[in-house]
Amino acid sequence: MKRSLVRLVGSWGAATAQPSARGGRATGDEAGADEIMTIAMGFDGIYAPHVAAVLASVVAHAPGARFRFVMLHAEVPEATKRELEAVAAGSEFVWREVGDDDLPAFENCFHLTRATLFRLGLEKLAPADCRRVIYLDVDLVVTGDIRGLWRSDLAGALVGAVKDDTIDADAFAAKWGLASGPGYFNAGVLVIDLERVREGRVFSRATEFHAANAPRLPFFDQDALNWACWGRWRALDLAWNVQRTTAIDHVLGAHDLGGKRPCIVHYTGPDKPWLAAGYHPWPWLYWEALARTTMFDAVAAKGGFGVVRLAQLWLRWLRKKPRIAAVDARPHGASEFRERPVGGLSLEAR
Repeated sequence: MKRSLVRLVGSWGAATAQPSARGGRATGDEAGADEIMTIAMGFDGIYAPHVAAVLASVVAHAPGARFRFVMLHAEVPEATKRELEAVAAGSEFVWREVGDDDLPAFENCFHLTRATLFRLGLEKLAPADCRRVIYLDVDLVVTGDIRGLWRSDLAGALVGAVKDDTIDADAFAAKWGLASGPGYFNAGVLVIDLERVREGRVFSRATEFHAANAPRLPFFDQDALNWACWGRWRALDLAWNVQRTTAIDHVLGAHDLGGKRPCIVHYTGPDKPWLAAGYHPWPWLYWEALARTTMFDAVAAKGGFGVVRLAQLWLRWLRKKPRIAAVDARPHGASEFRERPVGGLSLEAR
């Protein structure tokens, strides 16, 4: 019943305007009808239900797109694999189990497990024919057509990513003897030129750096990737990775999101939408995506999310959802938009 109600209410509906690599509105035809996009994720069995939500959100907002999902995993039962594959029926799935010898040891820290390192294994574990790959964390939902992200112009950079404004990039540079200025990115959403990465052993170098300096890396593999890609990454439109602090700032009126509706909402930090004690202004988007899967009831029961609690999240969404904009967006240039309020509803803080 809870799952049916969530699916009935919904949020934004179909795929919407988003930043496009070519400028203007990204459409279903833009990525090419025969093009197969490779999307990778890294996770263990504990996070499998949240992977289902990511998969559901990807396919729901990219009708007609063709996908190959590279799943870097540990301790995921065969039955769970089949359940995840059913979420994106018709897509190709490549399962790569990450062994003890593939990556360094990792001591679990707060909400992070060793699976946070799995993206570093893409250099060796992704299929040999993979030249470009999108990497997605499993604590996010996609709310726009991901073909726009796939088409991002990296201009020769190793990776494309969104800046992480919570990190002092100059302090990071000074700590590791790097040139100041390039900025520090969040590693939860990456467009990776895997051919260049392999040529330079970039992720292998990041892995080695992490193994040698783990106690001094508060953000673990993200710090290692920033060190390895310093000055060689391309800034993407922030709509492709709207992090928790940015979302809260928007609700408080301190950030306009560049006038664009988020294409990916990233639940950074320990306050996850499946945890009743956590806070985010837009957890409803996660539950809407999860409702497209068979894992909804188990996650809701484990987290104590009954009908009343879910109704409260929906009402929060109505009050606090992003302002809608008609966008002519360019990921690396100025955007023109006309902002209009959502039904005149207030965006006041919690």
